[in-house]
Amino acid sequence: MMSLVSLESRLGVVLLLSLPQLFVIETMGMWLPLALVSVVLLLPESIIHFKALVKDKTVLLLIGLIMAQCLSLVWSVDRVLGIKVIIYEAVFIVVFSAAKYCDWGSLKRQPTMWAFCLGCCLLAGFVIVCRVFPELEKTFLLSEWSGVFINPNVQQGLADGSIRNNAFDPVKAGGIFVNANVASCYLGMISLCALACIRRPRLAWGISLPLLVAVFSTGSKTATIILIGLTIVYLVVALVLKNILAAKMALALGVMVASMMMLFYSPIPQQFVNKITSQETSQAPTLPSASPPLPDEPSPRETLDNAEDSMSSRLLIWQYGLEAFEERPLMGQGYGGWQQGFSSYVKRLREEGIELRDGFPPHNTFIYLWSQSGALSVVFATLLLLYWSGISLSAIGKNREKEHGLRMAMALTGAWVWLTVHGMGDNTGLLGDAHQVTLLAVIIAGIDNLSERKRASAA
Repeated sequence: MMSLVSLESRLGVVLLLSLPQLFVIETMGMWLPLALVSVVLLLPESIIHFKALVKDKTVLLLIGLIMAQCLSLVWSVDRVLGIKVIIYEAVFIVVFSAAKYCDWGSLKRQPTMWAFCLGCCLLAGFVIVCRVFPELEKTFLLSEWSGVFINPNVQQGLADGSIRNNAFDPVKAGGIFVNANVASCYLGMISLCALACIRRPRLAWGISLPLLVAVFSTGSKTATIILIGLTIVYLVVALVLKNILAAKMALALGVMVASMMMLFYSPIPQQFVNKITSQETSQAPTLPSASPPLPDEPSPRETLDNAEDSMSSRLLIWQYGLEAFEERPLMGQGYGGWQQGFSSYVKRLREEGIELRDGFPPHNTFIYLWSQSGALSVVFATLLLLYWSGISLSAIGKNREKEHGLRMAMALTGAWVWLTVHGMGDNTGLLGDAHQVTLLAVIIAGIDNLSERKRASAA
């Protein structure tokens, strides 16, 4: 039956479902998203190309990582968490194999891909609306029907307070991703994918711009730093290659980032909003208030203070990671071990007069990998990232004379680097969350094809 449906059609369906996830299947108290189940549609390609896949370095390194993680289940206290991580790594391999051997030209023409693009734009718009109207986001997250897009167990945890998140922070916006950092990372990757996959430059930048507006609307400071860094890296690439095409891309991205920073971090737009608000309120009768109203948006100074507080918390979290590493440097803590040890660490800090909220994850991909499955998993992850860096540089070098090929190589490289860098200060992990893992697999397959120059349709 599947042979009657093209690989490109099935991959388009899987990519489309990765956006809403659709939690409609419940088993043993757990909710399985339809997006996860749909990956079965791509299994035939993994079987057909099995011999070639086991020779692929991306697949080999991931298999090594999975083996290390399977071993760590022996001393883990939360094996369900470990199994979930391993399942999504297997999902990456299946989607990667399908994307690597599909016809990218045909994939772009699939109706499901157009629906995916529309869904991404709608999601970006929803994030912007949630930033402007934070009460609307809170209502959405706690509504019954939003459980289709958000894991109902997570939704229940947000409602009863057992899960702490920045979802209800008025200066953050995550939409269906709940967490603002996860939302900014995904939208950033999508904005770069738009630059990569759309051949006409003006249309590509025109679609990428509103997606970048949504990235800044999430309120993620990490995303801002990454965008500045990407602009600098693109400029360095242009200077090294002495390539005017790369320079134009760096300049265009730099102008967009500078514009967004002025819009979201300059006090001028907020002063304009306050002026309009004051004019409206001056025309209406006022009631006495016991305390002055709180501003909806932080000032630039407050934004910097919040960033400093976030960094201070991360330093304390990473300090615990260092202490835990000294106790079990090779085996790690196993799945669930971090949560147990961190609670004791927070109690000790409070006795010393230092306040730190309990329940924080490591906020670093390598620390989390070591904690869950030991030093060997960190080795495999490092080798994987180095390999991806190598094929990315190869793709950029081999397409330096092609306007769209170079833009595609640089943008796809920026997309996976975004996720990786984000994971060093947040909790996106090596392959991202359930939304990001499918997209990342397609991105890496695209870079792999560009570096090998096997498929003209990919460039």
